[in-house]
Amino acid sequence: MKTPSTRLSQDLYVNLGFLFYSIAAGDGRVASAEAERLKEEVKKHWMPLEPSRDEVGTDMAYYMDISFDHALGQHMSAQEAFERFKAYHGLEPAAFDPSTQALVMRTATAIAASRNGIGKAERGSLERLKRLFEGAQ
Repeated sequence: MKTPSTRLSQDLYVNLGFLFYSIAAGDGRVASAEAERLKEEVKKHWMPLEPSRDEVGTDMAYYMDISFDHALGQHMSAQEAFERFKAYHGLEPAAFDPSTQALVMRTATAIAASRNGIGKAERGSLERLKRLFEGAQ
């Protein structure tokens, strides 16, 4: 994963939070297990890769949690959250090198599987993400 500028980094993580929310909300609700799994993934896999901090010292990777919680609090639809991520991806495709894409897919899959395995809605969300990364959407 390349280390982007601080502004790009914050935008990247905010939009990843929206993506991961869209995966969790794909079946119409967000289970606490899905939110907890995101927090685990951020601590275990994303924070070690992200040296950047914002002006108050918050690790940029935490912006995933922040935007996920924001989307949840706003009762954002899974589609709206995915569209936000998709728009960002279209503006900053270079932020998604192969290693970043792999980590995004790993995190999305972990969230999707965290509550009773991967169901039809989650599988569809993961496929849509995969197609986006492949440039087919």
